[in-house]
Amino acid sequence: MELYREESIATGERKMYMYGALILIIVSFGYEAYHTIVLGRLSILGWGYSILFLVMWVWRCLFKYTYILTETQLVIVSHGLGIKRTYAVDLELAESFTNNYVKSFFKKTKISHYIHRYSSVDPTPQRLLVFREGTKLAAVLFKGSDRFIRELRKIIPDKYLDFNN
Repeated sequence: MELYREESIATGERKMYMYGALILIIVSFGYEAYHTIVLGRLSILGWGYSILFLVMWVWRCLFKYTYILTETQLVIVSHGLGIKRTYAVDLELAESFTNNYVKSFFKKTKISHYIHRYSSVDPTPQRLLVFREGTKLAAVLFKGSDRFIRELRKIIPDKYLDFNN
């Protein structure tokens, strides 16, 4: 049963950064095209970086996320460019979650890998849910609102870490 749902958002300031980054990527493509076509110097590394930056921009800026909280799961649906993927974490496997991702704190833990499920144009703070994945720890980074964290805290209150104080 679905308890709470919210969508990622984008503000005007963040959209300005998004389009600014796109302009820089277009300039890098133009630079590589000029060197390849006019000067006859093909740079595989230069083209590779330009393509990598474009792919990263698409992944971090064009995809939106829907965060769904059920009684037993945190479900994150990523959607954009006609692609829709769902990622779910069973809350019974949760070790902890926080209202504010503090990299220096979690760097010291034995988290084997991080799953990024958020849009860079969303101004909401990064949240973190650490869970057991087999014998190792994994973590999902997402950008849920304060209300989303309050709703999650109602379900698993003993797993909450408060990093605002």
